[in-house]
Amino acid sequence: MNRERILLTHPGTSKPKYLELRADGAELHRSWWTGAGKPQERTKSFDSGRAAREALEKLVTQKMRDGYAVLRDAATTAPGDVVVQCATPATNGVVAFALHPNGGTLAIARGIPDRVRLQLGIEVQTVDLRTGARQVVYADASRHTWVDGMAFDPDGSHLTFTVRDTVSTLNGSSGYTVALATGHVQRLPYTRLGRDAARRRMLVADGPTLQVLGPDGGSCLDFPARERSRISATALSPSGRFVGVIHQQDDRDAEDDLEIWDADTGRRVLGGPFPFPAGFDGPHRLDKLAFDKSEHLLVASGDTSGCFGVSVDSGALCWAIADRFEDFVLSPDGTRLAGAHVRGPVVVYDVATGQPLEPRFVVPGEQSLYYHAVDLSADGRLLAVGDSPGRVTVFRFDGLEFTKPGG
Repeated sequence: MNRERILLTHPGTSKPKYLELRADGAELHRSWWTGAGKPQERTKSFDSGRAAREALEKLVTQKMRDGYAVLRDAATTAPGDVVVQCATPATNGVVAFALHPNGGTLAIARGIPDRVRLQLGIEVQTVDLRTGARQVVYADASRHTWVDGMAFDPDGSHLTFTVRDTVSTLNGSSGYTVALATGHVQRLPYTRLGRDAARRRMLVADGPTLQVLGPDGGSCLDFPARERSRISATALSPSGRFVGVIHQQDDRDAEDDLEIWDADTGRRVLGGPFPFPAGFDGPHRLDKLAFDKSEHLLVASGDTSGCFGVSVDSGALCWAIADRFEDFVLSPDGTRLAGAHVRGPVVVYDVATGQPLEPRFVVPGEQSLYYHAVDLSADGRLLAVGDSPGRVTVFRFDGLEFTKPGG
């Protein structure tokens, strides 16, 4: 989706720098200035209006890799429009990202740029969504590392993430937390899989061991090990009471198993084969879980199998979405689900029924190779979408009137 006019901002060293690009017919106009200085201008002609707009987008991508970004005030941006768009300079793109609870900061894990060795380590940085200023908070130059499970703590004071080694089978994952006020990085004795905001419980993994830890660090629940299976997805409910677990069987023809545990009583309240729809013949592989706000619904998804809503009370299938998502996120009020299709767009669904809604979210600019991640701010104001090669686009999400297709 090409644009005809765009303003980019760079935080600069002492004063912000600006670049305005405008496609007018077959001409591309470029204006740039620093602070309140006088703009300089340049115009280039192309064979057609389409060629001028394509040149504009290529220049936008180039400048974003140099640290420029689209920066708009969320309060004055129309619902559904872009508030922020930025990119990383690495050819291996964004690995993971997270929105700060207050919506003012974006954390990005990206590959360290290297023209010869494309997978040379990772770097975690924060981006101020008001100024575009970036700060590196963690770096690892190990060749085969990547980041997932990135999340801010509910109070926004710390950023936690998991660094995985794609080669090593021993100690292949390590958890880290960064104190944002001081920049202090601490390695954790476990990888954090989830945290609630109510009781300050954490769902953690130490190798094959899965536990729920209380605010004092003591164990509230230890999960028994299962033979001939591995855990492919987990979720801690918003209150910290329930834990959902998907077990993937070693037998490729076997269906995944679903368990729901009550951390208050230490009892398993639900267990058995995942309730796929009757006649479902797709790959039975699920890799993401999330509880809705009411904790009566558990949502499961796999990038090869679709998305499903399951009753926490009965274990029955409530709805099924045939669309396959690279990632999904539930809105803070529990009424909406935003799913990122691999080729786009991001589609919003009604959590109660699984029905798709309009409008949809399409990343503007040069065509995406694929969409791979989606997140919502804790206040429900902003929706962030990560695509390859290396962009993060933040849309204003609140204020939208969602309707059924054709409605």
